[in-house]
Amino acid sequence: MTLALAAALSLLSNLPVAQEAPVEKAPTEEATVEELVEVAAPAPSVSYAVNNADSLLYVVLNAPEDSKAHDHVVKAGDVQGTVMWGESGREIAVSFPVASLAPDLDDMRAMVGFEDTLKAKHQAKVKKHLLDESQLDGESFESVSFTSTSITESEAGWVVKGDMEIHGQTSSVETVLTVKEANGVFIGTGSFEISSTDFGFEPYSKGPYFNDDTMTVHVKLAGKS
Repeated sequence: MTLALAAALSLLSNLPVAQEAPVEKAPTEEATVEELVEVAAPAPSVSYAVNNADSLLYVVLNAPEDSKAHDHVVKAGDVQGTVMWGESGREIAVSFPVASLAPDLDDMRAMVGFEDTLKAKHQAKVKKHLLDESQLDGESFESVSFTSTSITESEAGWVVKGDMEIHGQTSSVETVLTVKEANGVFIGTGSFEISSTDFGFEPYSKGPYFNDDTMTVHVKLAGKS
């Protein structure tokens, strides 16, 4: 071996050896979900105080064809409650005193399509019957309330299920609400049917004057945050 070749080999042996870059392992599916995907926390729900002035809750009671009674529309007053609405949870709780019920107001009868009107003394008579012991029994049960038990989204709107208390008895009801929410204002509208017998009393009946057992509740809940 020549001296030149020996020197060259000596230089090569003293050069640093290049390290191979570590091969990154592809993340497993579990790691991708748990470590690489950042899940956003649900947005806090907004609390709305139900505004009676902008809300509207009324019941339509129809008389059967063979009855001589009028069809009635009864508006609730002093509607109070709260609505919690948002990704972290949705709840509705509302109530009103039965003493606030106002039957057959001229504007309400016109709004629901009733062509006739009732005189003030007849309106007062209807209210007396509503609060009678055999009906809502206003002296013993001063309010009507609703508390949601579940609220889920559907193609038709928000399906709201809950417990309604009338005449001291609770019955489950369900409605589909159309909801608009913007600029600190909540508006939810819907309707559902209930029956007197579901709440422990028979529909009004006296001789040829009697009402149907089923009535329709119409709701517009307006709240401000």
